[in-house]
Amino acid sequence: MLKQLKMTTVALTAMASLMMGAAQADQLKYGDYTPQGANEYAKSAEWMGKELPKRSNNKHSMLMLWGGTVVKVGEVPTAVENGVIDLGPLVTPYFPDQFPINNAIPFFWPQPKSQAQLGELMLKWHDEHPEFAKELAKFKLKMISVRPLPSYGMICSKPIRTMEDFKGKRIRSYGVALPAMLESLGAVPVSMSDSEAYEALGNGILDCSPGDPALTVGWKWADVAKYFIDVPMGASWGHMVIMNLDKYNALPADLKKIMDDMKKDYLVEFLRSYEKATADTLESWKKSGKVEIIKINADEFNKVTLGNAKVQSVRNSWVDRAVKAGMSEASAKKVVNDINN
Repeated sequence: MLKQLKMTTVALTAMASLMMGAAQADQLKYGDYTPQGANEYAKSAEWMGKELPKRSNNKHSMLMLWGGTVVKVGEVPTAVENGVIDLGPLVTPYFPDQFPINNAIPFFWPQPKSQAQLGELMLKWHDEHPEFAKELAKFKLKMISVRPLPSYGMICSKPIRTMEDFKGKRIRSYGVALPAMLESLGAVPVSMSDSEAYEALGNGILDCSPGDPALTVGWKWADVAKYFIDVPMGASWGHMVIMNLDKYNALPADLKKIMDDMKKDYLVEFLRSYEKATADTLESWKKSGKVEIIKINADEFNKVTLGNAKVQSVRNSWVDRAVKAGMSEASAKKVVNDINN
């Protein structure tokens, strides 16, 4: 009887351990408005989804919800805040009023920083200036990692060979600074998300859409627009990966460490993937002749855009916006100095 009791105790203990292990396992829900594999943003998110079980020895997992089946691009921050999904991509330039502090870079078009430099700046600011995280926390959000855009040009259905050719062109726009820059060129900004641009380029609603070479392929814009205009717009803020703050705080220690490690690891993978995709796209265009690359004189472009009063007004407005949102003026000016130098 004693032996049987001991065996029963051991069995119950083992069962309890299994149940405890199962209870500690987490499956995080990642919602994305892009189709699986559509572009480097989607591919890097998929990498993260695969890394989570790998790094946890299959203890934890991530459910990937693609293609806007659960959340559209403009719904991501609210969906994460309300726990509809645990993680998702925040396209910060689409929300300049909701996240003015985290929208620092989109107020500075054009600007000279590279994609990698912007990524490092974004992480640095979150480390050095608590106001970045506090702004997200107002909406129960936490930055997991960042995905800065590479240097942009414009994909167009009509050739633009001179500065004069920009006049009257209907160009996709968003945020605050990009419309001002486009207006300085004499173009007509059309507010629209990237997911809507394919149809708009195809049916003539748009003449051009800002984008980098790899992005034009991911969204299939190069199927309906055959001219890539190489202009020195520079890189812009792009996206960050956000997580529900309450969910993050409730994670078991091992999973929380994995998510913390993703901050830099994800950016490294994102930049590696994007660099390859850009090189592959340019080589493909060169070989096939599918897209003609037209280079616009950088000095002329910068003279027109940076010499525009409205463009300068937008650039100068960010410090005031950040201060009104709770950032110290000294911190805001440090951020601007980081962008300009």
